[in-house]
Amino acid sequence: MSPTQQVIFFDLGDTLVRSPRIWLPSATTALASLKSKGFRLGIISNTTGLADRTAILNLLPIDFDITVFEPGLVLFSSEVGIEKPKKAIFNKAVAAANVSAAKCLYCSENPVETLAAQEVGMRSLRIITGSDDITKLDSYLTQTTAGL
Repeated sequence: MSPTQQVIFFDLGDTLVRSPRIWLPSATTALASLKSKGFRLGIISNTTGLADRTAILNLLPIDFDITVFEPGLVLFSSEVGIEKPKKAIFNKAVAAANVSAAKCLYCSENPVETLAAQEVGMRSLRIITGSDDITKLDSYLTQTTAGL
């Protein structure tokens, strides 16, 4: 595991999945690889208007496995009452991770959200929707680990 990044939070829409219920390229493979390397994975996603967790999961790919993500690190805005890009949701994520903000990475296609994450001290990565950016992230973190 990278000595710097311990927790990786992902946005869902247009970062990992797209409507209707389709994974973006390499997302499932990269998530499995990152988890197997010991990274703690979380979600920070706006889900306003969705009544409950079942309604949220029903919009995701049929093979979406919420257990890939650490339960305490899944922050859906409709459940926590805070939407991105408000800094409070990122602060809540860092508190839930119980590590310094600098050890958390937030990945999203949205530049405003990545800036909000940076403002609370998290590192952030803008994922270009449909690219292989998540695979590159996995490769980079692997190389960083191997170089230690």
